[in-house]
Amino acid sequence: MRAVSPETWVILVEEFNRQIRRTSWRILTAAFPVLLLIALFVVPLIRNAVADTEDVAPLDLIGYVDSADVILDLGAGAGPTSYVSRFEGIQGLLRGEIIALFIVSGDYMDTGLVQWYRLDIDSGFLRDDSISEVFGQFLRAELVAGNVETNVMQRIIEPAEFAPFEVGADGRWAERPPEVQQAGEFFLPFIFAILLLLAIFSSSGTLLQSIADEKENRMIEMIITSASPMAIMTGKVLALGIAGLIQVAVWAAAAAIIAPRIVSQIPDAGELTVGVGLLATVLALFVAGYFLFAVIMAGIGAATTSVREASQISALVTIPAVIPVWSVSLLVAHPDGVFARVLTYVPFTAPTAIMLRLSAGNVSAAEVTASVAIILATTVGLLWVSARVFRAGILMYGQRMSLRSVWSALRNAS
Repeated sequence: MRAVSPETWVILVEEFNRQIRRTSWRILTAAFPVLLLIALFVVPLIRNAVADTEDVAPLDLIGYVDSADVILDLGAGAGPTSYVSRFEGIQGLLRGEIIALFIVSGDYMDTGLVQWYRLDIDSGFLRDDSISEVFGQFLRAELVAGNVETNVMQRIIEPAEFAPFEVGADGRWAERPPEVQQAGEFFLPFIFAILLLLAIFSSSGTLLQSIADEKENRMIEMIITSASPMAIMTGKVLALGIAGLIQVAVWAAAAAIIAPRIVSQIPDAGELTVGVGLLATVLALFVAGYFLFAVIMAGIGAATTSVREASQISALVTIPAVIPVWSVSLLVAHPDGVFARVLTYVPFTAPTAIMLRLSAGNVSAAEVTASVAIILATTVGLLWVSARVFRAGILMYGQRMSLRSVWSALRNAS
């Protein structure tokens, strides 16, 4: 592999310094760690708000009035408090003896109706509805108590514990991963797809503006005397790529340090796992997609005569990257459908499309490898095209480039 030329290196360093001095780059780089820090303090507050009765025995905090005489109270140990009337039950609720009162209606065996009373301060969006489930389980146990054997009663109360399995098209079956693992495998690619879009609209747009600015103020005419068009374009794209990778590294470091502390405060979230292979695939797609759109933006800047014109064209060019996100419901519902597979092999939609397909299910290693290869090949090809168009644009300063002039630049490239 040929080493980076001195001219490319000088341009890389200058463009990199320009990139990291941008206020928008610094804000976007710091935004994700700041959001994680905010979540670190907000999650415990939400957790405490919705966990009113987790540290106590729920049955001890429940009262009931059995108007149907279906509760035999044969169970041993602590249980809900029995009241003879609605009035006494409500008084117990007001005195704080219980946090919920259930009144089993007289026609319960026919209607199944149970009235549920609680203080108005316990109602609302963050109410704990698990109390009704606890009393419902107690009520089922009392209905069958003394009529069936203990092990049968247990199966009536808790009928089954389901172990899900998946069967592939080839007839092979495998146990389905735990839900927390599926959650991690869903959110990681989805989050990186969104981050890629943010990076494309932010950082890649800067490269476009940089090239268009230098052409507009004619500074590029001085640069071109010291470096070839390919060296200029390569240096700028590499500088943007390095700045973008530093940005991602900061995000990843913040997530590695802060995210485990957030996760530890969420029930069952400690079991959240993400496979190394999935993480490597997502990062490869992110880097490949990032460089692809950096080269596209550089090419647009090379082919246009003003910042305004370049910005207008770039808005149209970035639409393909957003198409998979617009179609996320279709991709998640049919990750192996024709539409999803087509997007996988179109280089401009492939990075985000595969990430979203990974969120919905498995994508074969062959598909991922082929897609990344297509993206990289397209990136190299567009870099070559951009350098030729860039040189032609310098010679045609002040003139709007046409498809004919672009073709002439490519045909006559040395």
